[in-house]
Amino acid sequence: MKLIFPIGLLVLSMMYACSSSTKVYSSRDKSVDFSKYKTFDFYEIKEEHLKIKEVNRRRLAMAIELELGQKGIKKSVNEPDLLVNIYSLLNQTENTYSTNPSRVGYYGGVSPYGLGVGIVVSPESHTEYYTRGSVTIDLVDRQENKLVLEGVANIDAGNDEDADRIINYSVKKIFSEIPNTPR
Repeated sequence: MKLIFPIGLLVLSMMYACSSSTKVYSSRDKSVDFSKYKTFDFYEIKEEHLKIKEVNRRRLAMAIELELGQKGIKKSVNEPDLLVNIYSLLNQTENTYSTNPSRVGYYGGVSPYGLGVGIVVSPESHTEYYTRGSVTIDLVDRQENKLVLEGVANIDAGNDEDADRIINYSVKKIFSEIPNTPR
């Protein structure tokens, strides 16, 4: 009886690990002293490089501003120390799957050869359409024109309700590579 809870927890953990989720990878230049950076601004974001909804662009910009602000790096349009570059690669994807039979029919009758009975089973198939892709965030030292951090979030973009959570999680994870320094 005492094993039921740990086994159930293990099964739930495995199910969660196997589900589609956001995968985030980031890498920073370890030789760079991030404490010297005080300000940032965005590169001009071109439509063809960031093919996401306008509302998600704003969410992404706000999340970046919040996370960098917590690291002591504030947004400034006047000669910023860092430039933030964002671009995406997104594809429309479909997933088709069949469900268990949802309709069962019965037919039968009597013939000179005996009694005949049959069952008709009809499975249903469903198709889901969603966006799969990656969003990349680069931090570039403006004076040296040198990449100091790159982060990639591989996402399955579902509904807009999840967008805030996914964006905030991804940005927080990418910028976790920046060491916390006293300001």
